[in-house]
Amino acid sequence: MTRPPPHSPLLNQRQLRRLQMLPDDYKVVGARDGIPIVESPTGQTLRLQSTGRLAATALIERVESYLHIQRG
Repeated sequence: MTRPPPHSPLLNQRQLRRLQMLPDDYKVVGARDGIPIVESPTGQTLRLQSTGRLAATALIERVESYLHIQRG
């Protein structure tokens, strides 16, 4: 029985190549479920798929209630 390497790479070769090819004004801002999240110069968040393609994503950073309760 063979065991997997103790520290498998988190990104595949396609993802690593795509990150290397991104222009300098793109930045990695996080990850969700092991998938890198990239921000474009316009502020759009993009998911770096396992194929190396960037896909639009919607991230919710903060939720604020629109209901305000005043106590008398």
